[in-house]
Amino acid sequence: MSDLEDIKKLLEECNQSHLLKYWNDLNESQQKDFLAHLKSIDFKEALWMWHKAEADFEECDKITEDDLMPVDVEVEKDLPHSTIEEYRSIGLEEISNNKVAVIVLAGGQGTRLGMPYPKGICPTGIPSGKTLFQLQAERIQCLEDLAKLKTGKSGTIYWYLMTSEATHMLTEKFLIQNRHFGLNKDQVTLFKQTQIPCFDMTGRIILEEKDEVATSPDGNGGLFKALQEQGMLEDLQKKGIKYVHVHSVDNILVKVADPVFIGKCVKDNVDCGLKVIKKTDPTEPLGVVVLAMDKIDVVEYTELPPTTAALLSHSRENLVFNAGNICNHFFTVDFLKDISSKYEFDLRLHMSKKIVTQIGPDGDKILPPVPNCIKIEKFVFDVITYAKNFLVWQVERTSEFSPVKNSDVSKRDCFATAKRDLLALHKTWVENNGGKCQGAGVEVSPRLSYEGEGLDFVRGKEFKENEVLITDREQRMLDRKS
Repeated sequence: MSDLEDIKKLLEECNQSHLLKYWNDLNESQQKDFLAHLKSIDFKEALWMWHKAEADFEECDKITEDDLMPVDVEVEKDLPHSTIEEYRSIGLEEISNNKVAVIVLAGGQGTRLGMPYPKGICPTGIPSGKTLFQLQAERIQCLEDLAKLKTGKSGTIYWYLMTSEATHMLTEKFLIQNRHFGLNKDQVTLFKQTQIPCFDMTGRIILEEKDEVATSPDGNGGLFKALQEQGMLEDLQKKGIKYVHVHSVDNILVKVADPVFIGKCVKDNVDCGLKVIKKTDPTEPLGVVVLAMDKIDVVEYTELPPTTAALLSHSRENLVFNAGNICNHFFTVDFLKDISSKYEFDLRLHMSKKIVTQIGPDGDKILPPVPNCIKIEKFVFDVITYAKNFLVWQVERTSEFSPVKNSDVSKRDCFATAKRDLLALHKTWVENNGGKCQGAGVEVSPRLSYEGEGLDFVRGKEFKENEVLITDREQRMLDRKS
């Protein structure tokens, strides 16, 4: 039997025969490439995912307000300074011992930002012109320096970036062109998450072209499959790494490899930790950490009924469900191994309605005005139900969370608000050290300060609005370029 006949039989078994509707419109070369494309897709697994996503959606829909309880959180700002310093010391020690890595979830494009390239390389609009990738890479270097200063040992924080089919090549090229922003190239590893087919509302796979199936990344929860299949777990183990900080690329304030968070998790023998912020607006697009039928879980904002999201405490000062998930996680490598080898197929599948370009019934390429597609995704936070020892760690929004999700037109969760929040935070750092700032604030280079330390030199000085405070080394490099 020919390859074409094999594919025809497989598609018929999976109720996807329509994918060959335009076969005879293709020339011989296109047919050959399309056949190879179809053979690369596991249609039986795709069909299984569709049915599992339907079942998971129905199961989630059964959960009522009575099944949910607020989760206990530990609030960082309520702890004494001595305790925070103890956690920080533990975290810096683990960094110096080469036990900590960072994984950036960088598979998303800047489509909603109105930009055709990965979020990490989009212009941020901050005074220095630094991108999200540059800010994060420089925070790693600053933290390595702080760890050496504290312990006397030079440690390396390995930087892994999970990309997608759409972002991989551009991300790799950008990092190489910029010499990994000062990190050693052997310190930086890129790996791709899996692409899965997009479905219409009835479970039929969509054609994006007459010879191409529409696919999308499998969500940030695709991390666990990608770690296993692309050898990243083995790589982590070979390097002796024990702890991993996982975060989304689009938070301009993220404390990369936060030593306090890591130290807390290590001291308490936590296998899975989650940072949250106090959610004050029930309509904010943040899922919440809850107890669902006595199991710790995260309920996405799209899956939480509006009346439940808006419930107020007895004092009416706080939302009942206010532990807002910000995609900021601690995992032990042993926990990642367990998830990838034992539980990855059990992870919940989520259905998300989207608009994608497709081939219409008349063979024309169309972009519908309303959602025409179901994308199936896994979410990284769904693994928390498998944790034996779990931490919910509440941090301050103003110092740790300002996401970039939308274009500046929206005036919410965009580069304009991220810039505002970054400058405001850095202004606080300067003023806490005895300096003064004009207007909205200044920008402090991550190479100069990780979280406000090392700024004694600002005492008694006044800085202009949007001024950038940098290290002497950065200044020399700028002088050379000019």
